[in-house]
Amino acid sequence: MKPIVATIALGLAIAAGAGDWPQYRGPTYAGVTVEKNLDFKNAQERWRQDVFSGFSAVAIADGRVYTMGNKQNTDYVFCLDADSGEKIWAFEYPCQLDPNMYEGGPNATPTVRNGKVYTLSKEGHMHCLDAGDGKEIWQRHAKKFGAQPPSWGFAGSVTVIGNTAVYNVGKGGVGLDATTGKTMWATGGNDAGYATPVPVTLNGDTQIVLATGKRVVALDPISGDEKWEFRWKTSYDVNAADPVFFGNSFLISSGYGTGAAAARVDGDSVTRLWRNKKLKSHFNTAVFWQGHIYGLDGDSGSRSSLVCLDPATGDINWRQKDIGFGSLIIADSKLVVLNETGHLFIVAPQPESYEELHHGRPINGKCWTQPAIADGRLYLRNATGTLVCLNLKQED
Repeated sequence: MKPIVATIALGLAIAAGAGDWPQYRGPTYAGVTVEKNLDFKNAQERWRQDVFSGFSAVAIADGRVYTMGNKQNTDYVFCLDADSGEKIWAFEYPCQLDPNMYEGGPNATPTVRNGKVYTLSKEGHMHCLDAGDGKEIWQRHAKKFGAQPPSWGFAGSVTVIGNTAVYNVGKGGVGLDATTGKTMWATGGNDAGYATPVPVTLNGDTQIVLATGKRVVALDPISGDEKWEFRWKTSYDVNAADPVFFGNSFLISSGYGTGAAAARVDGDSVTRLWRNKKLKSHFNTAVFWQGHIYGLDGDSGSRSSLVCLDPATGDINWRQKDIGFGSLIIADSKLVVLNETGHLFIVAPQPESYEELHHGRPINGKCWTQPAIADGRLYLRNATGTLVCLNLKQED
């Protein structure tokens, strides 16, 4: 048994291009890229662009960069040229900035699949756009399903699995036909989580897993039927970090003092392996790499620590204090950690001890948005909309 993030990775790479990062958390939904020979120490800025306020990360496909921002209570979906940063097209629609204890703007990241761009606004606008020219192919809205946005707006990016576009909307998600936008299944209510749906295969069965407001739930992506659930109650019903799968087990972690747990799935049965408060992921997801979990423990604005955790026991191998709150991915077999003040740490992902390989500050401002890497370029974004592209290959 393998997670689908491993089994579908090759197919996604072929469909989208070997150097692409076509959705939130990359080509395998795991925050990992297999790109090699990246020179973080001598990275040079290639371009920067204003994409307006928001926390949307970037998707990169076929030499184009897609992200979202908000200006004057209008959401924009941007398509940029990856080489120059120039805007190729922008699609706009009315949507409130809604700066509720933070700067506001879009929370979700565009998803690019089969020449289409799928987006979700914090109010619930669901758009499918032509990736080439930005023209609308279809649109729906969460209110049509009786689904209410959570306190800080919808935040989960769209996951396309087969021909189903899955949204973390309502108490158990919404599945739309990715080609036509027709409803395949839907749930209403106000218990949506902030995480992105994660596709997995467990014992040969393809499932889509959502962290909602009070639970982790697995669904059949075609029918929406529930496969299993794991109750996970948190303060303010904030489940924002995606579940992280390793084999037939997963880690769920949340902030506000909640902590983390690991559980094993056997058919429709879920068994908790452990629970503790050693990793509290406020909203950016940890990564699983070569048998260990690496994540940032702490809420935004706190003196967060970078930790290496044993997923089998929940024990901490090491803890590096004062990294600060932020996000992380794996690239070129290294941890790429961006803290919320724009400091970039390159760290060896090893269970023995913390080893910092490089430290710089390529961007200023509040940086809550996860980095992305594609075709030898690193993309970083701050809350006010500055998007920076750095060359990680000297020949670029």
